[in-house]
Amino acid sequence: MRPSIRTGLVVLSILAALAAAAEPSRYEEAIARFSAWAEERVSRDDTPGLSIGFARDGFVWAEGFGYSDLENMVPAKPESAYRLASVTKPMTAIGVLILAEQGKLDLDAEVQTYVPFYPEKPWPVTVRQVLGHLGGIPHYVNYDLEGHFKDHKNTEQSIAVFADFDLVGEPGRQYRYSSYGYNLLGAVIEGASGQPYGEFMREAVWGPLGMDDTRMDDPDAIIPNRVRGYRRGPAGLINSEFVNISSRFAAGGTRSTVIDLLKFGQGLDAGTVLAPETVDRMITPLATADGISTGYGFGWGVRPVNGRFAASHGGGQAETATYLLWLPDEKLTIAAAMNLEGGDRMTYVRRLYAEVMGEPWSPSVYAGDRAHQLAHGVMRTSWNWGMALAKRNGGPLTEDREQLKAAFAALNGALDVAANRADLEAAGERIRHIANPAGGDLLKLAGSWMAAQLATGSDGATLERLHRDGAIPFFHAYSELGKQVPKPYRLSRDAAKLVRDWNADWSRTWTAETQRLDLAAAGDVAAVTAQLVERFAGAAVYPDYWPQLEGRVETLARSGQVAQALAIAEAGRQLYPFSGGPHFYTALLRLGMGESDTAMALLREAGEHDPSYASPSYLNGWAYNLKSAGMSDLGLGLLHLAVALHPDNANLYDSIGEFHLDKGDREGARKFYRKALEIDPGSENAKKVLAGLE
Repeated sequence: MRPSIRTGLVVLSILAALAAAAEPSRYEEAIARFSAWAEERVSRDDTPGLSIGFARDGFVWAEGFGYSDLENMVPAKPESAYRLASVTKPMTAIGVLILAEQGKLDLDAEVQTYVPFYPEKPWPVTVRQVLGHLGGIPHYVNYDLEGHFKDHKNTEQSIAVFADFDLVGEPGRQYRYSSYGYNLLGAVIEGASGQPYGEFMREAVWGPLGMDDTRMDDPDAIIPNRVRGYRRGPAGLINSEFVNISSRFAAGGTRSTVIDLLKFGQGLDAGTVLAPETVDRMITPLATADGISTGYGFGWGVRPVNGRFAASHGGGQAETATYLLWLPDEKLTIAAAMNLEGGDRMTYVRRLYAEVMGEPWSPSVYAGDRAHQLAHGVMRTSWNWGMALAKRNGGPLTEDREQLKAAFAALNGALDVAANRADLEAAGERIRHIANPAGGDLLKLAGSWMAAQLATGSDGATLERLHRDGAIPFFHAYSELGKQVPKPYRLSRDAAKLVRDWNADWSRTWTAETQRLDLAAAGDVAAVTAQLVERFAGAAVYPDYWPQLEGRVETLARSGQVAQALAIAEAGRQLYPFSGGPHFYTALLRLGMGESDTAMALLREAGEHDPSYASPSYLNGWAYNLKSAGMSDLGLGLLHLAVALHPDNANLYDSIGEFHLDKGDREGARKFYRKALEIDPGSENAKKVLAGLE
């Protein structure tokens, strides 16, 4: 294991000297705990380097762990300059909105108004639609080509990469994340401002926010504190492939530091570059034409964290993995960057959040079978959005009696476990409907009313406890209000009983000890998990540590410690028998050991508990992940299990053909590409490859 190094603690403040001197004590212990944990974690996970920090109410802290350059043993610092990847997108969105505020740009104008060299499509595509990934513009179509450009591309050349691609559908009809869409917005900025994208961003966004170390990435430029990027190879860390990211200019072509990202969040808090009403529109989730929430505003993913309103964006590309989290109502920004492709930066973000806020990042709950999972999902959505929106709105979203009656009728119906179990698929559809604008956003309406009632007359301690403890205590506290709540807005008898029973179990299992339990750092994880099985025995709900266990399984398997990884996965199956994840990972490990029949049985079981784990797209994606990690044979084995589960999926056969072709097995490739074409005669890729083979 390589040595680790941690830079000295860096505390910055934008407040007056007296205020700055008084503030550190507020976070001193939290920073010390996090720093000790992160130093050990970076070393153990073999992460090359990490820079991370937070800003809250004027107090700013950032620190580096590990190395920004392994070959020269250069420590990572707060000032280390990382590729931002898609964390560029919120900045681009703000650039567009600044021009709109200035009257230089109409959000509802077609993009060709500002980018005449982007060809007309069968439907109009507006700037507003592209901001919310509703423009129908595709993401990467052939990443083997489009993701590995070595040459510099200017704006017109960058747009030309995708200009002739067909739209994925009529704009407004579906959310489709698209980096190409944000490149198009970069061209819109240039057309509306008359300036190059980077120059405009420097003058209108980065400069006013004091982001002096944010720039367009340039492989020829001398950039202070530039980090080197790494990826995992079959035998350990290797250098990242060189990719010139100028073609991703407004979608992911920038380089910066976590300190500048913290300034970005602080500037938004201060209203430095956008009016408050524009900021509100920017972080309001959009919806498709048929009323399905996208969970995305203008340049930001919008989803509460622990019942607190939050906007965020992640980024990943060659050399880097980044994340920016902004909680406007808490005046909190957290930024993280690591120089490892596909690196797990969220583990660090969640831990820093927990230390700074004094509460876990959104308690994860195991609730048993799918019917109970649906019920807890309803509680979680109502609690998470309800708490966040009641605070942001200064009260419930509505006080209209009829709306509230409809909201609580829908809520009680969604919590009817017995009725839902009779037809799980139909129940899931009903719940999704009432959780979206198409169904009236009824869970948000009910949740915000509940939160507002709990806040009435409260000294704040109750609400803070409910941020810490989650959805079940939130529902229980509301149920305990009893006759203080008008009858139409109360929980049904069955729902109240479910909440009461669950709260008793959750109070027993969600303790100060289990809240801070870090299974990823435990020595004998399998033994600790076995102890949890005994501890949680008889409880219907209890903490779900599978996300921690999953990371440990991956780390051990990657380092060749398959037996240890399998022991943890099997323990996870015992602890969470109705979860898909432990069954899937056990299947993968068994497949790697040559036990394909056992693997297939486990894969089927994973799909029964959670269909997403056995879906064609999930299995196909995992096969390619394994291939990129140097485990092509295991990936191919997984694809063969996938086609056994989904014999009519043409894309899976196409993928098997590609795996055979990469191995030099042309006859095997022909066989599976022909099968793909037999199932889908319109498959252009299969036709093209077969023409080359034959």
